[in-house]
Amino acid sequence: MATFNSETGFSIEIKDFYLERRELHEGLPLYEVLGGVITAIAIVDKPAIERGVIANEATRIIYGPVMIPDLKIFRDRGLYGPENCYWFFSKETISKLQKTFTGRIKLGH
Repeated sequence: MATFNSETGFSIEIKDFYLERRELHEGLPLYEVLGGVITAIAIVDKPAIERGVIANEATRIIYGPVMIPDLKIFRDRGLYGPENCYWFFSKETISKLQKTFTGRIKLGH
């Protein structure tokens, strides 16, 4: 079985979520993402979680993480609009979001 690592990864499209301010991370505001519905999972060149996929050439299957609990992700959108900050998803939020995913996959956003 020939497998290889790729910088390509997964990204979620989420709606109906809200941000709750927590503390600072690396000198920037840190927000927890709460609620929401996953509308799609996209295959992207530069995933926000900075983790690539593993690809199996024989089966043409790729696999890897979509979300990682408590991982601080740099974003340029905060609670009130444009803002350099970090977001994270808790284990509990990811578990709830997983149940909202209906199977829509996209190439890019």
